[in-house]
Parts: sequence; structure tokens; C-alpha cells
Amino acid sequence: MRLVRTLLVASLVALVLALAATPAGAQSTPTMVDVRAGRHPGVDRVVFEFQGAVPEHQVRYVDQLVEDGSGAPVSVAGSADLEVVFQGANAHTAAGAPTVSPRRFSPGLTAVKEVAQIGDFEAVVSYGIGLDRRRPLTVSTLSGPSRLVIDVSTAATGGPAGAGDDSGSLPFTGSRTRTLLITALALVATGTTVLLLARHTRAA
Repeated sequence: MRLVRTLLVASLVALVLALAATPAGAQSTPTMVDVRAGRHPGVDRVVFEFQGAVPEHQVRYVDQLVEDGSGAPVSVAGSADLEVVFQGANAHTAAGAPTVSPRRFSPGLTAVKEVAQIGDFEAVVSYGIGLDRRRPLTVSTLSGPSRLVIDVSTAATGGPAGAGDDSGSLPFTGSRTRTLLITALALVATGTTVLLLARHTRAA
């Protein structure tokens, strides 16, 4: 009976951990519903809003923007190209209708000259942001609703607190880290169950 209770408890723990690894609403692919840009003190801000969690993303400066799928070069206004890529996301409905409009716009800001969608293909959404030059930037996420926020410094020198290198590349971030942590905990629970079972078998 003790072995049965141990296995039952371990199974319940593994089930709870698996459920915790998938937040509510995360089972469906996040959908981009809005892209906007505005001027704030010391920064030009570009915001990507999602229905669902903010997906994994990468923000980096590139020498040339290319269209996802075709690989064709894409030009945007400005002298520096910032590429934003979302993995596991859509910018269209199940029927194929775009969920973001317009796909290209010029906000008329100090640093941000143009924002253009350059890909919405196989659950990868990508954007190109044209800047007047390479500037320090800060990337963050917000909830209620889910948003990715890119703050591009407009200061004459330096940048906002926590700004990254103006030529650097930010790695993919998002829900993957939390999922890996919960998965590791689930594996620990499974390993503990196996050890308990082996000890009971030797004792018998």
C-alpha cells in the first residue's frame, strides 16, 4: 500500500507540474493584434501587442532585412535596420485575414523612421524597424495585455538605464525558460519515483 500511495502522489505532482508548464491560453498560438510606435521621454517606443502570451522573440541589428519565406531584400526608411522575430506566433486569423493593419507605417519619430512587417509564415512573424542610426535600446515585456516593448534611446549620448549595446543581438526569450524549469522539476519528480520503486523492490 505504501508503494501505491507513493506512486499516486508522484503521479499527481507530475500532473500538476505539467499543467503549470502551460499557462492558460498558451495552448493556442499567440496572435499579434497591434503594432504601434510613439514618443516618450528619452526614447522612441515600438510596441507589439498579442492575444495570448508574448512569444519567444529576438531583436537585433542586421545589415539587410529580408522577407521571410522568399528571402527577398526589404528596404525601410532610415540608416539602420532593426530586425524583430517572433517564434511561434501568427499575424493572421485562421481564415488567413491579417490581424495587424497597416503592415507598414512611418511614425515620424526622432529615431524610428519606419516599421514594416516582413514575414508571417509558418508561425514566425518578423518585422523590420528602420532607425536613423544604430542606437542603444531596451527590450521588455508587459502583461494585461501581452506586449513586447522596444525602447530606442533618443538621448544625444548614452541611453536609458539598462540599455544594451547598440550593435548587439538579444537572444530568443519568452516562455521557453519557464517551461524548461517546470520540465526539469517534473523529471526530478519522476526520478524520485523510480528510486523509491527500486528501493522498495530491493527491500522485498
